[in-house]
Amino acid sequence: MKFVKFASICAAVLLAAGTAQGFDPEAGDGNKGKDDVAKCKACHDGTKTAKLNPGSKTKKQWSRFFEEDQKKLVAKHADWATFGLSNDQLQNIHRFLVERALDSDKPQTCD
Repeated sequence: MKFVKFASICAAVLLAAGTAQGFDPEAGDGNKGKDDVAKCKACHDGTKTAKLNPGSKTKKQWSRFFEEDQKKLVAKHADWATFGLSNDQLQNIHRFLVERALDSDKPQTCD
C-alpha cells in the first residue's frame, strides 16, 4: 500500500513537471477535448465534487487555471496518476473548455 501511494506521488510530481513545461495553450483540439473531458466528468458530476461546466468560467479563467495552476490541479487529485491523461489530452480539454467558456461564441452552460 505504501509503495502504491509513493508511486502515485512520484508519478504526479513527474506529470506536473512535464505538463508545466510542455503545456501549449494554443494547442489542442476542442472536438477531441469533448471526449477527453468525459474522464473528468466521471467524478465532477456535482455529487462528489463540483460539477465541471465549461460555461462556469471565462476563457481567461480557464487558461489561467491550466497554465498557472497545474500544481494545484495535481495536488487536488491525489490519484492523478490513475487518470492516465497525457499532455495532449490536457491540451484538448483546455481547448474544449476555452471554446465553450462563458464569454465564448458558443458557451456551454448546461450538459
